[in-house]
Amino acid sequence: MEKKRVLVAIDKFKGSLTSLEAARAVCRGFESSGTGECEFRIVEIADGGDGSLDVLEKRLENVERIAVKVHNPVGELVDSEILVYYRPDNWGIDVSNGRESGSPSGKENSGCDSRVCAFIEMAKVSGLEMLSKAQRNPLRTSTYGLGEAIKAALCRGAGTITLSIGGSATNDGGAGMLQALGYRFYDIAGSLMAAPVCGGDLHRIARMERPLDTAATGGEEARETFTDLSQVCFKVICDVTNPLLGESGATAVYGPQKGADEEALKILEAGLANYAEVAHRCLGVAGGCKEYPGAGAAGGVGYAGLAFLGAELLPGWRFFAQVTGLEESVKWADVVVTGEGSLDSQSLSGKVVSGVLELAAGCDKEVLILCGVSKLAQDELRAALCRDLSGEMLCKCINWAQRVRCCSIASLGHPLEVCMAKASELLEQLARSEAQLS
Repeated sequence: MEKKRVLVAIDKFKGSLTSLEAARAVCRGFESSGTGECEFRIVEIADGGDGSLDVLEKRLENVERIAVKVHNPVGELVDSEILVYYRPDNWGIDVSNGRESGSPSGKENSGCDSRVCAFIEMAKVSGLEMLSKAQRNPLRTSTYGLGEAIKAALCRGAGTITLSIGGSATNDGGAGMLQALGYRFYDIAGSLMAAPVCGGDLHRIARMERPLDTAATGGEEARETFTDLSQVCFKVICDVTNPLLGESGATAVYGPQKGADEEALKILEAGLANYAEVAHRCLGVAGGCKEYPGAGAAGGVGYAGLAFLGAELLPGWRFFAQVTGLEESVKWADVVVTGEGSLDSQSLSGKVVSGVLELAAGCDKEVLILCGVSKLAQDELRAALCRDLSGEMLCKCINWAQRVRCCSIASLGHPLEVCMAKASELLEQLARSEAQLS
């Protein structure tokens, strides 16, 4: 009897399990199910949020984890870290812009090298989990530390910088990040706005300027710190597809999660709208940038990446699918297991689960979704999988969707605190019972 090939590509259960811990619990459940021998393949996966740096580091050679000091979202100086590594020659994600090779040796460079890459996880510098509940107020949080982390990468000679922007505590449109990189913002009186600009300050911006190369006029400080950002290749990976503004924008959807009340939401939305208008008027930023899918990610950092850094926005799951060879593993499998801590409609719009489902649908694979709690009924899940399709594709998807099952730890009937405290044990139990149905 052939072994059943089981691929486990499951996201973290936030606050309880890492991707790898969750995957191991699933494997133990299948092994103890008594349904026959299984061959397992674990793919640690992320989508641009918390834990992304750790997942990527395991997939790279010649990589350094660099300690950096940055200001957290409320302006406190904290220790953080970034990755610096060589771009693998056979890796198509980080593209070369033709400059000669250098070394991520830790020494400062006056120029940037396209083969030297940096990876910055925003959750580690401007993340929501860095703050206590009392500190969570997007009117008073800033991405200034993210800009400081970028500067640290530039000092290492990085010519390609990937920003992983999930898990943010901010709603400042990336303005704080830009300040740290040399952009200047002025109020209606013409006064230079002090750093860091926070989400609640955006409505006061009346004019903005790009960084100035004052080294050309003899500025010694600028000669040491100025970097031409147009010569740097920026990538922004995110796990959502929201635009900057509106009912599905950064503020309306994610502001409440970051601590914004109704009054704060109005101030933040008006601020982002003003910020985008000033960027268009003063710097010629295309109006379409604010509508681009992902512009609303991380409280508008997606927009800042597009509008000011010339970044390419990449779906987080697709970035990590390339890094990990996920598609090949899906083709190999008989059963694909995925999931995350909380499954809801957002899980199907750019996050790990949606990516695994997309690949599994293309290969017509049986899928088991295991989660901590599900806010989607089985019929809602199947309807969501088949939306926006028609004709032959719809028929194929309906047939495949019947092979997708979803179950949650919460369905076992334990209180939430027990589910989180014993997530590994309960996930193993869930996987065991579901394996018996496969």
